[in-house]
Amino acid sequence: MQNATAPLRILEIVDTLDAGGMEAQLVALINRLDIAEFEFQIVCLRHAGVYAQKLRKEVKVHELKKRPGFQWELAMNIGKIARQGRFNVIHTHNWAPLVYTCIGTFGGLTNPILHGEHSQLNKNETTPKRLWLRRLLFKCCEKVHTVSAGQKKELLHLGFNHSHLCSLVNGVDTSRFQPIYEDSERIALRERLLPGSSRDFWIGTVARFGTYKRHRELISAFEQAMHINRHSRLILVGDGGPEKEGVMRQIETSPMRNRIHFMGYQTEPTQFYQAMDLLVVPSTNEGLSNATLEAMACGVPVLSNAICGARELIGENEAGWVADLNSIESLRDALQSVVQRSDSDLHEHGQSGRSRVLKHFSWESMAQRYSEIFHTCSNLNLIRRRAIGKR
Repeated sequence: MQNATAPLRILEIVDTLDAGGMEAQLVALINRLDIAEFEFQIVCLRHAGVYAQKLRKEVKVHELKKRPGFQWELAMNIGKIARQGRFNVIHTHNWAPLVYTCIGTFGGLTNPILHGEHSQLNKNETTPKRLWLRRLLFKCCEKVHTVSAGQKKELLHLGFNHSHLCSLVNGVDTSRFQPIYEDSERIALRERLLPGSSRDFWIGTVARFGTYKRHRELISAFEQAMHINRHSRLILVGDGGPEKEGVMRQIETSPMRNRIHFMGYQTEPTQFYQAMDLLVVPSTNEGLSNATLEAMACGVPVLSNAICGARELIGENEAGWVADLNSIESLRDALQSVVQRSDSDLHEHGQSGRSRVLKHFSWESMAQRYSEIFHTCSNLNLIRRRAIGKR
């Protein structure tokens, strides 16, 4: 039985800790929660990645070096780590960690599982066979959480009526991500980041180069929209992912290549948000866009595709604009429309976004929700074990 004064032992299972929204949220959460209340370890199926370097030094990271294809030994390794560590809760993130953990813990019998879904299910994941298998694995979990209310609604619509399905909405650190209010300071920042660009209109995106992030379509739309009145620049912040090489080739051959800027992975992206006039999120698949949250916290208006969680964050065009951006033409037209808006209109939307974040998406409330669900899962498991013991 858990000592009332001992910290809960939480084992986090992820694919990697490479740069990404989910990974950033997880590392920040671990670093923020009280060390006297929670003790964390992390299993990375593949490799640790850049965000492992940002963890508190006492957090142990296990790298299992997963190769392509399914490997039974990974499930056995997870089971061994889980049992030896006597973890109160195993917190899995997305599909592969859930599969390996369910096998390694004999369906959650050795350690209780809290599972997190961080993005919408793609087309391959909604076949009858895959949906059936996901429902089966969900039954092994004490609780299953999404990162937005919209994502939870989507799972319910697909038949995932898990009795413990809930949403744990992401938050953002508003002391780290905050606006620059002085024009002179903002101009100086732009000149430092990109000399000669201080008077241009900065359109930015912050994301890894995955297919569903749609960098290629954004570049094409930007090229077509360049006849707008203002001078514009497209700022690409992020790195890694299967599409990077192709996107780099597209930039090199673009007629607007001198106005498209690849800035790479940034350990501190706040300054890039602060320099932007607009963040664009053309993705086709999200759970809840962390880049949107970070831009809103910095007072930057957001143009987002009508994806899961977009209206939940932005509201009814309060913090920006949610539209159908699924074609290059619609994305081009939306960019043209926003860029032609007045500075006062853009500023008003940016301020509304900052206000929404402070009211609805604070880090403090997010950390409290996770703290509560860790304790709940541990307690549910104790109750279940006692019930089994009485049979």
